[in-house]
Amino acid sequence: MRDRSRWVWVMLVGLTSGCGDDTGPGDDVPADGDVAAEADGGGDADGDTGADADVADHADTDAAVPPSPGCGAATTGVPATWTERTVTVGGAVRTYFVWLPEGYDRWRPYPVVYQLHGCSGSATREDNNVPVQRESGAEAVHVRGRAAADCWDSAADGPDVAFFDAMVTAVEAEFCADPGRRFVTGYSSGSFMAHRLACIRGAELRAVATIAGGQAGRSCTGNVAALLIHDDTDGTVGIDASLGARDDYRTRNGCDPEAEPVAFDPDPCVAYVGCDPRLPVVWCPTTGQGHSRQDDLAAPAFWRFLSSLPR
Repeated sequence: MRDRSRWVWVMLVGLTSGCGDDTGPGDDVPADGDVAAEADGGGDADGDTGADADVADHADTDAAVPPSPGCGAATTGVPATWTERTVTVGGAVRTYFVWLPEGYDRWRPYPVVYQLHGCSGSATREDNNVPVQRESGAEAVHVRGRAAADCWDSAADGPDVAFFDAMVTAVEAEFCADPGRRFVTGYSSGSFMAHRLACIRGAELRAVATIAGGQAGRSCTGNVAALLIHDDTDGTVGIDASLGARDDYRTRNGCDPEAEPVAFDPDPCVAYVGCDPRLPVVWCPTTGQGHSRQDDLAAPAFWRFLSSLPR
């Protein structure tokens, strides 16, 4: 099994990818951006004491994937609310937002879903995201980063990849996270960014789920599970972008190239067969929805897929 106990980044020179300007559900707008431990000191019957005992009592992760440093740490985060945080990257102060589940337990390692927005000129462009948090209930922490510009810059040596790295480190230092379940979701520009991260950070991510964007990249490290949604009438980002990424995942994840896919809830999603059991690939082709986020489909599809994955 891959060792996820450390956040080890391998910096590779990659392609910059972007997409159209995405202002929200139903909007098909041309691009205006680049295309492109607090320990309690107690013990337990097994002889463990303090923070380690509490984490062990709450953790249900694989033993090879220890909980994050933030397990047991006090936090000012407010459950079921997007709470602003900042981190300094390359001398610039960058902003991200954290959504804690109701009943957040500082000793329980949660999966973390990093949501990457579509292009937007809004000062609150991080809101242009599929609302996966409404589906996950008490089961996940969510994080929304804000790109340096209207769209994400997915170049491996660019400011947004460095921001993602720093954001993950900061989140896992403050909150109790399961590093074996780092997920990335994306819409449009955020989808291109998600697939780029799945390539250059694939050894450190568990899965991606995206809508309206593809282009997985080259010289990838590690493999991830993947779900992709794309509409065949999308006039901003053609469906071929996602088809290419889908087929790349099918090859990398060992799926049977000859077998017919099987139904995957929700409709119209299908799952490919013969893939590595830890690395499923799901494809959800739609029609008549253009470049919209399709929240009513994407939000439940994303969470159903992510939550179904074995550790």
